[in-house]
Amino acid sequence: MSRVSGTLSAVRLRADGWLCVATLWGFAFGCVEQAEDKPTKEDEEFVKKNLLASDPTPKFATHADLDGKVEYIGLDVSPVPAEPGKDIRLTHYWKVKSAPSDGWRLFTHVGGPNKQGFINIDHGPISNKYPVARWKAGDIIRDEHTFRLPPNWAFNTFNIYVGLWRGHERMPIKSGPREEDRVLAATIPVLTKAPPALKRYLVRKTPKPIKIDGKLDEPGWKTAPSTGMFVNTVTGETAQPNTEAKLLWDNQNLYIAFENTDTDVWGTLTERDSKLWTQEMDEVMIDANGDGKGYIELQVAPNGTIFDTYLPTYRKYEDSLDPKRKPYDWNSKLKAAVKVDGTLNKRDDKDTGWTVEMALPLADVNGLDKNGVKVPPALGDKWRLNMFRMDYPKDAKSQTALGWSPPLVGDFHKLDRFGEIVFVDEKGELPVAKESPAKGESAAKGAKKAEAKPEPASKAAEKKPAKK
Repeated sequence: MSRVSGTLSAVRLRADGWLCVATLWGFAFGCVEQAEDKPTKEDEEFVKKNLLASDPTPKFATHADLDGKVEYIGLDVSPVPAEPGKDIRLTHYWKVKSAPSDGWRLFTHVGGPNKQGFINIDHGPISNKYPVARWKAGDIIRDEHTFRLPPNWAFNTFNIYVGLWRGHERMPIKSGPREEDRVLAATIPVLTKAPPALKRYLVRKTPKPIKIDGKLDEPGWKTAPSTGMFVNTVTGETAQPNTEAKLLWDNQNLYIAFENTDTDVWGTLTERDSKLWTQEMDEVMIDANGDGKGYIELQVAPNGTIFDTYLPTYRKYEDSLDPKRKPYDWNSKLKAAVKVDGTLNKRDDKDTGWTVEMALPLADVNGLDKNGVKVPPALGDKWRLNMFRMDYPKDAKSQTALGWSPPLVGDFHKLDRFGEIVFVDEKGELPVAKESPAKGESAAKGAKKAEAKPEPASKAAEKKPAKK
């Protein structure tokens, strides 16, 4: 429905060939009979080619009986094993014993084990040219279509489910493999790919404190390496708009800077702990000790508004520690400044971008955990951390989510996908561990230079942390 000039209108073509029109405030209601679209000669020829003269012998045969009216003979799948991100062809075979009554439609679902990874691939039979309402007794129907598993499919199999539905009901399954009220047509093996390696970044120590003004003009920022461009959080693939970050540290603070390309910089939420993730923001999550339990979440909007919270465990907030508390009521001592290259909240012009500069007191990485990591960190200490950005330009239908170490699911709180930061000295170096002198030799002296640049996603991290 849509509101136009003070009226509300709805137009709907019913399956029985009636066109129904309702106009509120104009007080007009009614249905008029419409002639059903007739299939073209080409449509009829295409359908005829897919009505078989005898029962096929599909590789995945089920012979499921749907209410004595329709038999699902089975299907063929190509290729097997399937590969995420590439076309998978499904060829279904149905046998009609008696014509289904009006209103029945075909459904096809895909899912992973334990009801995970649901995908709806409903379609009209025979390329939408032979709807169930036209099925006749004696028909043997070949119905072919293609779909793709998401590139980040996380399971080594997927299930295919089929059936017929009408309104709020599904046609009962009298016999054959099933899961609840769906025919379990097949379980297909998948060639799974190893997920991208967790990101790793060497955080250099700055000899002088950073002034938090959003300008990134201190010498420390000029020598700090970039994280590299953030990527699509679900696929791990290159994504726009460009976002990158840098980090520094001293004995008081962890410094984090985001540089965001943005043609429409805006943010209207002004109260602390507002739902900044519904508009535009930069975000940091830190699980300093890497235990996959307690972590902090920090967000900064283009207008400088801050959101911060402590989560004692996955997606549980301060009230789970003490019912007298409220979610998001823990406040860090985070300082943040934003510099906008353009005009904030002027939605009709074209901006260039915005920069966020943060200083987080080191003790705050532990949130409300009294047994967190020791601060300041020693050279070589490692913390778990991830960074994200939400962008929502004026003409977009939905937000764009970008991340440093992609979680590969629609959830930023996937702690086992957090990257790793390593604390190094001003030159990006780590001290060499002292060794016992060998016979006739003195102990090795000097420093081992660490790589100054973060590892690309395509290379494995040194150690993959245990999953939570």
